[in-house]
Amino acid sequence: MEELTDELRDDTRTAWHVYLDSLNTLRPELFRLCQRLTRDVWDAEDLAHDTLLRGFANLGIAHQPIQNPRAYLLRIATNLWIDRVRRRELERDVLSQPDGGVRPSPQPAPDRGVDLREAGAALIDSLSPQERAAIVLKDVFDLSLEDAAEILATTVGAVKSALHRARGRLEPAAKPRARRRGASPALIDRFIEKLDAKDLDGLLALLLDTATIEAGYLVEAGRKQFSEPGSWLWSACHGHPNRPKALDAWTLRYERCEHRGESLILAFSTWSGSEGLTSVMRLEETEGRVACVRAHSDPDFIRALGQELGVPVTPFPVYRPPTPGPGKQWPAIDA
Repeated sequence: MEELTDELRDDTRTAWHVYLDSLNTLRPELFRLCQRLTRDVWDAEDLAHDTLLRGFANLGIAHQPIQNPRAYLLRIATNLWIDRVRRRELERDVLSQPDGGVRPSPQPAPDRGVDLREAGAALIDSLSPQERAAIVLKDVFDLSLEDAAEILATTVGAVKSALHRARGRLEPAAKPRARRRGASPALIDRFIEKLDAKDLDGLLALLLDTATIEAGYLVEAGRKQFSEPGSWLWSACHGHPNRPKALDAWTLRYERCEHRGESLILAFSTWSGSEGLTSVMRLEETEGRVACVRAHSDPDFIRALGQELGVPVTPFPVYRPPTPGPGKQWPAIDA
């Protein structure tokens, strides 16, 4: 049977950490591009994360040197976003057909055209994906026509045409889209109560046996993993005693916040006498219990969300959990 060995895992983790650390100076600009394209802080964070993952994977099959990491990331982010918009439009078109897309017609029926155009406008603020990308790359990031054409895998003439069309049709930005409802305020309040009490058993009781926790690129699943020393939930209650104390010197305060129709958990930290937003949690609920915890702490995302919420921010100073070195781990915690 084939195996994914610990050595392979450790080598991959080391390469991943080196890759992330080498891109620190580009991360704010990457997030800004993703936010301009998606017009949504949550979608921007997802797109930025997926861009970094795709960029890391592509390094393994790249035959030419990456001479311009900035253009490399911007190209991946732009193409991922265009692909997603096209896929959503195709899915919407298929689902809007009476036969559910079993025999799709060559084009939308006239009586559905208005609805489709309105849905598309809500998604891309009245511009096609290529037009939006051209506007962002040229007018926001001040790229040359040649660089924008390279990122969009097209010609300078095509970029000029897209810019001309986009500037003629550009409208004020659409309002942020409403989010899903998420967990009930009552369940979130109980979750905060257990977090404040550092009650790991109480938190576990609120979670489904099949629950998952997603924190950046970390994914944990199941009660057994949640209760292990050093896991995300365990550390939320106990900290990490084997890390330098300076890394855990954050005083956290949690509160519930309503944002776009969804209840969130805001985590505020006090650092050097100043309190600000450090991370955000979103819970999904199934049958009165927590099915998923999504924790967001990317510094650029926190700054953008804090601005949207009108609250001060104190983001973590790093883009990934600190370690003794790339690929290294802190000493194991005694159970």
